[in-house]
Amino acid sequence: MSHDNRSAWRMYVGGEWIEAASGAKYSTVNPATEEPLGPIPHAGAADMRAAIAAARTAFDRGPWPQLPLGERYRIIHQIATLMEKHQHELSELVVQETGATTYLASQAGPIQIMHDTADLVLSQPFAESQQPLEFGGRLLQTQVLRQPIGVCGLLPTWNAPIMIAIRKIAPALAAGCTMVLKAPPQTPLSLLKLAEIIADSDLPPGVFNVVTGEGIEAAEELVTSPDVDMISFTGGLFAGRTIQAKAAETVKRVVLELGGKSANIILDDVDLDQAAQIAALPACFGAGQTCSMLSRVLVPQALAAGLVERMAAIVAGQQIGDPLDPQTVIGPLIREERRAAVEGYVASGLDQGARLVTGGRRPAHLNRGYYYEPTIFTDANNSMTIAQEEIFGPVLTVIPYGSIDEAVDIANDSIFGLQANITCRTTQEGLRLAPRLRSAAVAINGAMDGIRAPRGGFKQSGIGREIGKWALDDYLEYQAVTYPL
Repeated sequence: MSHDNRSAWRMYVGGEWIEAASGAKYSTVNPATEEPLGPIPHAGAADMRAAIAAARTAFDRGPWPQLPLGERYRIIHQIATLMEKHQHELSELVVQETGATTYLASQAGPIQIMHDTADLVLSQPFAESQQPLEFGGRLLQTQVLRQPIGVCGLLPTWNAPIMIAIRKIAPALAAGCTMVLKAPPQTPLSLLKLAEIIADSDLPPGVFNVVTGEGIEAAEELVTSPDVDMISFTGGLFAGRTIQAKAAETVKRVVLELGGKSANIILDDVDLDQAAQIAALPACFGAGQTCSMLSRVLVPQALAAGLVERMAAIVAGQQIGDPLDPQTVIGPLIREERRAAVEGYVASGLDQGARLVTGGRRPAHLNRGYYYEPTIFTDANNSMTIAQEEIFGPVLTVIPYGSIDEAVDIANDSIFGLQANITCRTTQEGLRLAPRLRSAAVAINGAMDGIRAPRGGFKQSGIGREIGKWALDDYLEYQAVTYPL
């Protein structure tokens, strides 16, 4: 399907490009310009049922789950290669839909994940034989097979739409599953472009389906359908809790990557200039709209004033504005309602006694787009709303501590456990401290791995893991086949 004429967006179901059955459409918005994008099909429950039926048929009667592993390996690599060919188009759509800067919209990461996951098809054991067992006068042999779980409902979020989607699509394909992806309402175009790319591959029809639309009707149908075997969701905590509860009615497997309130513990022997860079820049990248953002900065009391002064100078020097400008570091928030929510959190920080160092307002020179200045609070404590709730915006909260034990207690005093960081002079100090943090990922001096390390959460940050062999487990069932020798 060509999109030279961008009025022709369609959903991809059962290998066909279709409109919503009702003919309903909606438009999304470029958050940098506030201009509408689309129109895009607005699916209802009936459209989702059709997509689920296509995936169910492709799993139960199609060739994909039974294809030789070498063919599965080849086709996933083929999709990754096609993504490479079209990566600039994908990046342009991500910038248009999310307001991410061109640097953050790079598709190198998702393409690498696809290639790496294809390799797992041949390197991971899909069948293992156990030692024979004598029982009841017979010698029994058991073979343990790893079978695809079935039809997967994929619900990625909007902040990095291709990256988050590929973290789900790649292991689902590697496992031999079929899937329905419900695109986030804010970012359907990049995922429909991805569907175009996949449609040009040798993947059989119905294995991969994309449904678009506003509201929750289609997504709720996906989560509650008895014909769907598992759900993988990335997004907010409230939505994740709701999905887990709804999915329980049909005892689906649920994989969740939810929020974070990640702590950056700064030790007392650091170079303050380096520490300030690591502490300040998370408020700039993606306008703070990342679940692993290091939003709580824990600093020794004696260093707090010097650190905050340097952090304020760093964020003041970052260009905010047009995400297509290569000099821009800070783009817009995704929607006006998100900006209003961030403003509410800033007001609560002031009400609860934190001191605003910089930011806390809309930039005066930008009268279009959902922009908000990077914002730093200091003199905060961990019981404040700005220290406990995920803001999902460019707001940092600096919290002073007395001892390293107190810093660990503050870092762990959260319902979340997604990411942490230790800023230190030597790596060995970080390695000693990391096991004490109740976080699924710990960076040392800002070294985060979003390509080859398992991603997921402790506590209410989620269930299951994405990326690599760890993700594959979530899309497979173990089947024991026993026979007499």
